[in-house]
Amino acid sequence: MAAPHDPDDELVAPHPAASGLAPGLLVAAPALGDPNFHGSLVLMAEHGGEGALGFVVNRPGTVSVADVLEGLDAGLQEAAERTGRGGGQVLVGGPVSPDRLWILHRAGRVPADDGAIDVGGGLLLGGSRELLEALVRTPDAGPFLLFLGYAGWAPLQVEREVTAGAWVPLPLQEDLLFSVPHEERWALAVRRLGFEPGGFVVGGGGARA
Repeated sequence: MAAPHDPDDELVAPHPAASGLAPGLLVAAPALGDPNFHGSLVLMAEHGGEGALGFVVNRPGTVSVADVLEGLDAGLQEAAERTGRGGGQVLVGGPVSPDRLWILHRAGRVPADDGAIDVGGGLLLGGSRELLEALVRTPDAGPFLLFLGYAGWAPLQVEREVTAGAWVPLPLQEDLLFSVPHEERWALAVRRLGFEPGGFVVGGGGARA
């Protein structure tokens, strides 16, 4: 599932989010066995005729936000400590380009990156040092997430996976990105679909208890 299709050429000059599954969430069905996505909740950032781009939002990695900041600039880490914005873990966004850093943040609080991806729902994706520094140094800039890597789908691939029952779409809900603890996000998303974790199956006809 979600083979590591790498649309890097598209990401150099990203286009606005297309209609369809983005903006939105994909909830992994219990039977999805791919270790990259088992039990995952994925933010769909782009979806259109050229494929899809998403980020796993419930899989913390081994690198902390403080580690990233210290690697960039010790002064930046100290600033984050003063503003209380250096905590948490960097998320494993997916298996494609695992060394590439992405930043998800709310629009309007700090200047957006040139060529930022407009996810929708007031959310933007960037990746520059300038953006990260602005978010860290601005206490009222709102929450942000850091990802290493992403999930990429070839044209029609994610549609086929949804039809096959690997994923269940869920409308975008910001608390599942920023507020709910990582370990609770998938289960809560399942309950918002009207099911109990482990108590539903997904087939070609859709999810059922």
